[in-house]
Amino acid sequence: MKRTASVATTHRRTIDELDSDLLATLEERDKRLYAILSKTIRYRSILTDEIKRLRAGSAPEVVRALIGQWVYLRREIKRLSQDL
Repeated sequence: MKRTASVATTHRRTIDELDSDLLATLEERDKRLYAILSKTIRYRSILTDEIKRLRAGSAPEVVRALIGQWVYLRREIKRLSQDL
C-alpha cells in the first residue's frame, strides 16, 4: 500500500535544556529501578532454591544459615529503594 500525502510525518526535534534535565532524571531513575529489579530477582531465585531444599528434607538450620549469607543483598535492595 502506498502512503497518502495526507499522512503526517513526525520530525524529531532537538531536546531543549529543560527536556535534557528531565531526561537525565528519568534515565537515572530507570537505572535504579533496573538495579532493584535485578537484585530482587536474584534474591527471589535464592529463596526459591532454599524452599526446594526445605521441601526435599534439608534441616531448617542449614537453610537459615544459607539464607543468612544473603543479608547483604536484602540491605542493598533496601538502600536502592530508599534512593529512589
